[in-house]
Amino acid sequence: MLKVIRRNASAAWVKVMFVAIVVVFVFWGIGSVVGGQKAQVVARINDQMIDPTEFYRTYNNLARMYADIYKDKLQPEMLKNLNLKSQAMDQVVRAELMRQEAQHLGLRVGDAELQQSISAVPTFQQNGRFDKDVYLRTLHANNFTPGEFEEAQRDELLARKLQELVASGVHVSEAEVKDRYRFDNEKVDLSFIKLEAASFVAEVKLTDAEVQAYYDAHQDKFRELDRVRIESVQYTPDHFTDKVEVTDEAVQQYYTDHQTTYTKPDQVHARHILLKVAPDTAPDLKEQVHKKAEDVLKKVKAGEDFAKLAQTYSEDSSAAQGGDLGTFPRGKMVPTFEEAAFALAPGATSEIVESPFGFHIIKVESKEEARTQPLDEVRAQVIEALKQEKARDVARARANDAHSKVDGGASLASVAQEDGLSVATPAAFSETEGMASVGRPLANAAFTVDAGSLGPVVDTPQGFYVFRVVEKIAAHVPPLTEIRERVETAARTERAEVLAKSKADALLPEVQKSGLDAVATAEKLTVQNTGPFTRAGSYIPNIGSVPDLKKEAFKLTPEKPLAPAVYSAAGSSVLAALKERIPATDDDFGAQKEQLIKQAEERRKQQVLEEFVNYLKAHASVAISEDFLAGVPDTGRPFEGGAPRRRR
Repeated sequence: MLKVIRRNASAAWVKVMFVAIVVVFVFWGIGSVVGGQKAQVVARINDQMIDPTEFYRTYNNLARMYADIYKDKLQPEMLKNLNLKSQAMDQVVRAELMRQEAQHLGLRVGDAELQQSISAVPTFQQNGRFDKDVYLRTLHANNFTPGEFEEAQRDELLARKLQELVASGVHVSEAEVKDRYRFDNEKVDLSFIKLEAASFVAEVKLTDAEVQAYYDAHQDKFRELDRVRIESVQYTPDHFTDKVEVTDEAVQQYYTDHQTTYTKPDQVHARHILLKVAPDTAPDLKEQVHKKAEDVLKKVKAGEDFAKLAQTYSEDSSAAQGGDLGTFPRGKMVPTFEEAAFALAPGATSEIVESPFGFHIIKVESKEEARTQPLDEVRAQVIEALKQEKARDVARARANDAHSKVDGGASLASVAQEDGLSVATPAAFSETEGMASVGRPLANAAFTVDAGSLGPVVDTPQGFYVFRVVEKIAAHVPPLTEIRERVETAARTERAEVLAKSKADALLPEVQKSGLDAVATAEKLTVQNTGPFTRAGSYIPNIGSVPDLKKEAFKLTPEKPLAPAVYSAAGSSVLAALKERIPATDDDFGAQKEQLIKQAEERRKQQVLEEFVNYLKAHASVAISEDFLAGVPDTGRPFEGGAPRRRR
């Protein structure tokens, strides 16, 4: 497959309009790595050495993602099953192989493209425009330099280009989509008996010894996480805006210092007609395509409607839009196409232009020359940006002053009152809870400070925090006397679930022999119905999430209607049988067809990308340091501190 990809690396025209990477993804990783490492290699991927930074960045991303998803449910057993170390290493290998292959294919990310992607990140903007000071401040707050961030951004954009290239030839037929539509919309309706665990709780009798034994055997279930309780004051720039004065001289100076912010590059709005030619196409076949392009060009020069010609002849995905590529700056298209497009006057069409994708005929709709917006045009924006900048300086100064006073013995409440602020006293939080309640930077800082101590001023994009740690509560399992009711409830519920399952197991042979209705009547149980449902997801109406039964339900037939096992649903036990199978109809297919085709193409693209990565893995030299992995504690917590290190 890789040979095919390489041979057809330019076999489809892709309008590259990339979106900036998710900033929090990068900040979670690059700015939070273990410092003080010895020179160490995590892996060798082909001829590339990977140092610990790459691994820790990826591990941190995963750790925080799962922490955000599961919060306090992320217990040691779940962490063991997630195997974050293996997941992180696999992602490192995948990313590096994609980067290497992109370079092998000659893909590149131009400086203008990189600049535009960074400028588009909302976190780096002030009043909807990129602000260099905000950019540098945000990077500084997350412990890395512009060079490091920009390298990561460039790698991400390069990987996206490769992904688009690999997936660019993916297409699905209407027949395929219709088959999938019918498969997805087929429904079944089940009859079932549910033996509720709650019905058996009364039968459970527990001795003190059994409660103690359950408590001893399930310590992790009752473990409380590390928590910290703080009091804090937030100094936000908005609070000090009215204390800021902006002079005309300051406005002029700010505008002069930030001219690039108000500079617009050359841009062109173009259409094109593409006749595809793969790089390895035989000369005679290539000449045939060129002749066809000449015939189309004659129609263009004869004055025929360019958009209609594009719809008829273009083999690019933009054909449906009359070949419209929208407006783009330099650095977005391949060099030959870009050179031709920017050389044309508005309304003009090109001769035949050859690129790695094939033969193009280009029409320029309009052009925008590079220009710097005059101060009068952006004065209001400059004043607002300057106010925010100065207000932030005031907020920082007031926070530092407050910190010094508290460090000298003043109370946090008294220094807060001086600036018309109040002290926040959030409930004690764990690391994951703190992310939601007080924000990641403050939560992280709080766990590095001893109880009773004043923490450092915490710098965040939203402002500055002065805080004190009131109490630190170590992870622990409360004594049985404190949580006996919880322990007894858990033990009774578990026993009741076992009793329900035993009863259902005993009834299963009778159901298979006499049928669901007969057994229900004999046992004075109620037969319920799910109502019709599709294959999507694992949820079954009136039963719950039961993946095994969901899968089995669509294998049942009128001849063999009984589900072959007892199924567990939220602690209860279920016996089920097919009531009705309902084929899908094509009534709504027409209205949904376009959306369904897009969804099918996305699924196919993901499949192709996965196969592509697997091929790269199979044909690469990958050596992973097992000694390094063995020394990494798989705690599920991000590794903090230290300066980032780059590839060697």
